Amino acid sequence: MKYLIINVFFLFLTWSVLAQVSSKPGIKSVISTIQKFNERRSVEKLYLQTDKSAYASGDTLWFKVYLFDDTYYAAPKSGLMYVEIANDSNRLMKRIMLPVFAGISFGQIALDPEELPQGNYVIRAYTNWMRNFGEDYIFKQQFYIGSSAGTEWLVNYNAQLNKVAGKDNEVLDLKFSRLDNVRVALKDVQIMATDGKRSRAKAKMQTDIDGMLKVNLDIPGKLNAKGMSLRVQDLSKNGENNQFIIPVTINRPEHIDLQFMPEGGDLIADLASRVAFKAINEDGLGVNVSGKVYDSHGLEVAAFNAAHKGMGVFYLSALAGEQYTAKIEGTSRSYPLPAVKASGTILSINNRLERDSCEVLINATPDIALAGNSYILIGQARGTVCFAALINLNKNGSRIRISKKAFPTGIVRITLAGTDKKVLNERVMYIDHTDALKIELSPDKSFYKQRDSVSIRVKVTDANGMPVQGNFSMTVTDDNQVKTDSIARGSIVTRMLLTADLKGLVEDPGYYLHAAADLKKWQDLDLLLLTQGWVGYSWNEMFDPVKTYVYAAEPEFEIKGKVTNLFNKPVANSGINLFSKRPMLVMDTVTNESGLFRFKGIFPSDTAVFFIQARNKRGKSFNVGIEVEEFIPPVFSSIGQRMIPWYVNMDTGRFLAVKKQFLLNKEVDRITGRNILKEVAITAKKTIKDSKNLNGPGGADVIVSQQELEKSGKMTLGDLLEKRVVGFGNRTNKTGMRFYVIKGMLAHLIIDGVDVDFAKPEGIDPYEYFKQYFDYYDAEEIKGIEVMMSGKYQTRYSSRFIDNPMANPFEHAFIEVTTRGGAGPFLKKSTGTYLYKPMAFSLPKKFYMPKYKTAGLVDMTDIRSTIYWEPYIVTDKNGTATVTFYTADNPGSYSLIMEGADMKGGLGAKTSVIRVEK
Repeated sequence: MKYLIINVFFLFLTWSVLAQVSSKPGIKSVISTIQKFNERRSVEKLYLQTDKSAYASGDTLWFKVYLFDDTYYAAPKSGLMYVEIANDSNRLMKRIMLPVFAGISFGQIALDPEELPQGNYVIRAYTNWMRNFGEDYIFKQQFYIGSSAGTEWLVNYNAQLNKVAGKDNEVLDLKFSRLDNVRVALKDVQIMATDGKRSRAKAKMQTDIDGMLKVNLDIPGKLNAKGMSLRVQDLSKNGENNQFIIPVTINRPEHIDLQFMPEGGDLIADLASRVAFKAINEDGLGVNVSGKVYDSHGLEVAAFNAAHKGMGVFYLSALAGEQYTAKIEGTSRSYPLPAVKASGTILSINNRLERDSCEVLINATPDIALAGNSYILIGQARGTVCFAALINLNKNGSRIRISKKAFPTGIVRITLAGTDKKVLNERVMYIDHTDALKIELSPDKSFYKQRDSVSIRVKVTDANGMPVQGNFSMTVTDDNQVKTDSIARGSIVTRMLLTADLKGLVEDPGYYLHAAADLKKWQDLDLLLLTQGWVGYSWNEMFDPVKTYVYAAEPEFEIKGKVTNLFNKPVANSGINLFSKRPMLVMDTVTNESGLFRFKGIFPSDTAVFFIQARNKRGKSFNVGIEVEEFIPPVFSSIGQRMIPWYVNMDTGRFLAVKKQFLLNKEVDRITGRNILKEVAITAKKTIKDSKNLNGPGGADVIVSQQELEKSGKMTLGDLLEKRVVGFGNRTNKTGMRFYVIKGMLAHLIIDGVDVDFAKPEGIDPYEYFKQYFDYYDAEEIKGIEVMMSGKYQTRYSSRFIDNPMANPFEHAFIEVTTRGGAGPFLKKSTGTYLYKPMAFSLPKKFYMPKYKTAGLVDMTDIRSTIYWEPYIVTDKNGTATVTFYTADNPGSYSLIMEGADMKGGLGAKTSVIRVEK
């Protein structure tokens, strides 16, 4: 692991005086312990750039991942990572696994409307190692998927919270219109209010002549308002069938969450403290409030006013034995401040923008100040000890000035501890040397025509103007269709240097990007650190040499497990064979003294299924148990903030852009004839979600859907087939061997795309072997059943699963079972064997970009929202690269966003704009 080369200072300090360099071994021991702990812990941080923040159903989400260690070098531990999508109810919708090479990975996720309908989603990215350090290290980012249905309706609404008979009531005035400004008048709609878990109210209503609708919602006192939404369904029969999801914001003043955080950790009696606070509304966002602080006698002792996003600070000289409370103006609720400690220390930092050093002030109560003890002051940044001092306290306290050059750009943690290694105070601050990588994007023209060739010259330099070789990604989007908001979303710079080390939601992280050039932003940044700065470990953990981590780092894909006997004891020196048909693979190994085995050098493709068998010294299978370490997916908490759909409360600029795009879409429909499809009545096929059907959705002779299975209780798979599939049964051949058949055709059982025949041991009766599976699975474990027994659907299955080239493919029937777990065939009592179907690698695809020979030949069929996506831009030794793409048919402006790193500590981001004219 690479570490920053930064001097560590050993100082013996008293009031404003630099006394001498300390040679005491105690502080050196502490520093050595911290460094070893940081190396052992080796936290990973991840950033994921997407091509845009909002998508339409059927789009593809393109992404690039940068995986760093604490020093922002390429993370050396992990070679695997996971990307997943969850909906606004925190239900997991998709998960993929990707390989990571030198800290880089990229790929895409198809947003299938059958799997991911209209709504808010969150994309999460992490490694297995990152799971050891809590959710705040996991990358999370929200995005929205819009449905093709309902794009002609817009909603504007106002909400007013009232008290009716002492109870809360929210009145929503909704106005519906179309993109052509026509009111949605006299429409029958169904309104359903939901709190994200269950329906709270449901009614059929009609819009008035102006497209208006008034909805009254009674708000119970204990309602969790964060998930409140209105679902509006168009009930008219003219084919529109629009459906809207409208997030309902309910912010009751008495439900504001107000937290107080004394600087350094505690309120100490008779010592003046800076007390930071943060007020959060029910919607999870900060709210600016003002109020007063009172002592136990009801006397006002301080006043407070939020300065930014509900955050602020005030001074308080606390008294021993007092209990302080606060009240927000206009409310009656009381909020307790932390308890006052009679004895202790206070650590305060003055990190003034215009100075080249920061000032650390330490005060203590007399019993501590006059005790004559020494204390250790430690400054850490990027997983490295950058500053250390041995200090003494006196009745006047201590004041230490530390050069900002001692630290790299980013968050710094200052810790005051006793020589007994117990922490007294901690505080975080931010250092900004304005040394982010400088990215220049130089287009070859001042403006472009439709379907014109674009060439962008990229040049990347460091803070000294020297060229930088690095790895970057770029997205280009049409501003008419995609709203870019660098303030709300931030960048790789704000993620790595700021929010990755902060607890909870950071609103508008991009606001702090250039804080070093703006005093107000610099002060707001310090408030953020006072309220959301945290330490992701305990100090005592550093001095625990036997600290182990639950989740192992995954440097590469492996298949590993353990062999045990009937008494659950490990079996050493057992031969282990591993087989796979697709891809063809045969491997073997031997268990170690702990019964463990491991296979490396395997690429998990989407068709890979591995049969693992234990053998004794004579090469025969025997009665042992095999356990394979399978990936156990994490369960994360939901993200607090909700996104507002584009069609709700749209501003004028966005309205004009969307209207323009809508008219373009209609023109494309007219030219290409796509609108004709809307007039054709299509009879929908039954489909099974997550099915591995080789014929595609609905490609089967018999389909038993999830809805039908839910009505079947615990009926076994065998009973279901006997009931639902005509001709399902068994027969005996001339040798006395029994088989399952469907209408006389040999039956094959495929579970989650895996042929059960693959794991059948030699000499086992096929009927008894299949019967185990038919009896093991029941309807509650199955999503769907598909049976292929006609020539129309047999062919692909025969070519995939029948190895005998002389076999007649039309004498075989195939049963495809999709389970809820999706892990393939599984039997609890399969001894000496294990069928393992791992998550496959998701392989990157090339972003499609049309090439036009002549600019200006426009037919309005190319109206891409993502114009260009390139996840792998590598600058050369001169810090340069060139990217080329073609403009589309939609004139206007395109936003270019480029982000990346040199993978050696340097980070950079750049946003630029080009114009496209007719």
